Amino acid sequence: MDFRTSLNTIGDAEFEFIKNLVYKQAGIFLAPHKKIMVQSRLNARLRTLGITSFENYVAKLKLDPKFATDEMQELINRITTNKTDFFRENHHFEFLKNQYFPALEQAAASGGSKTLRIWCSASSTGEEPYSIAITVYDYFNAKPGWNCKIYASDIDTQVIATAKKGLYRDDRLEPVSEAMKTKHFIKTVEKDHVFYEAKPHLKALIDFRQINLLHFPFPITDKLDLIFCRNVVIYFDKQTQKTLFQNFEASLKPKGYLILGHSETMFGISDSFKFLGHTIYQKKE
Repeated sequence: MDFRTSLNTIGDAEFEFIKNLVYKQAGIFLAPHKKIMVQSRLNARLRTLGITSFENYVAKLKLDPKFATDEMQELINRITTNKTDFFRENHHFEFLKNQYFPALEQAAASGGSKTLRIWCSASSTGEEPYSIAITVYDYFNAKPGWNCKIYASDIDTQVIATAKKGLYRDDRLEPVSEAMKTKHFIKTVEKDHVFYEAKPHLKALIDFRQINLLHFPFPITDKLDLIFCRNVVIYFDKQTQKTLFQNFEASLKPKGYLILGHSETMFGISDSFKFLGHTIYQKKE
């Protein structure tokens, strides 16, 4: 049987329904040109469920409330894009260790708190929060009295499960120096493949959890010093971005920081943050 003949084609009405459902549940806007991507990513799901067409899949979502509730997470997991690397956009990590952390340390020396709370709000498979954890550990581990914690979240339950394991093939760690690998990862060989697993001291810094950025208040009780939300808001429309930035502002400490991805901006969306360059923003007083 030709595999291509087993692929289901999604019609305009079915795409429109799925597009609206994903927008309502996750805030992700699927433009018309994403139709083929949706079709491709959901075909395997239809085969798993034994559903023979997108028409039947959408009908089941509409008519079977229990199926719709159970299926929503599976649907979102397949639609979301999870492109990430260790130390991606490295200038942000240089900002942490060369400017932000020294400023925190100076403030603490003048009577400020020795606590640090960072939220990586779209952690994907974990490369970003582990990069943050390495940067935090290398700076603060030898400094007594500091209490540091990183929250790492994603809407996709599958990538969160991968991130918690902290296990990566060697090619994923190409941006990481050999000295850093030795210090922060355990090297193993399995079936002729080299793997690196994050050491316990990194995992202990990170609290992984599933969070939907549309659901506010966020399930994080700490006021945050800094939020990473990189390469996420490009998938949201302007109104969703505006609401999200308002909610981030409410979650940050006074003069807290928000870091976006290289192609993202607050210009024309929020005036509650001061732009510092390199997609780094600081909450205005």
